Amino acid sequence: KYSLVTRELIADSIECMAKAHAFDALVLIPNCDKIVPGMVMGALRVNVPSVVISGGPMLAGKHKGKDISLTTMFEAVGSYENGTMDEKELCDLEECACPTCGSCSGMFTANSMNCLCEVLGIALPGNGTIPAVFSERIRLAKRAGMAVMDMLKNDIKPRDIINKKSIMN
Repeated sequence: KYSLVTRELIADSIECMAKAHAFDALVLIPNCDKIVPGMVMGALRVNVPSVVISGGPMLAGKHKGKDISLTTMFEAVGSYENGTMDEKELCDLEECACPTCGSCSGMFTANSMNCLCEVLGIALPGNGTIPAVFSERIRLAKRAGMAVMDMLKNDIKPRDIINKKSIMN
């Protein structure tokens, strides 16, 4: 019910803080569904050099030798509700489904938006796919910091990157 309202609140918060503190540039660190587009919208509003570097997706869980994810849990809750799965099996799945930190391990809004940020050019390659717990994620964050400083030096802003042409691409 409040999905779009909270996305707008996130964009408003980015705009408010960036303007109130006269930030020269932004490194945005989102990792959930409404947060990614909300932060990008805020960056477009203030139009200062900005880079998105997500926290990264979590690794898939394992249960009885099979990869499982949050989607598995959605299905398991349905199975439990209709009586085809007992509570013990549901609890066993719950313990395994989300084994690491990071955004949900599925192509949901957070991960798809983080990939879209790469395509739009406001995030570096790997932003949507390098898992949160991989050391490569730390290296990507450092590169994002260097990239935003290059953008500041060269006066490259979000509206220079995200425009009708990049969206149509």
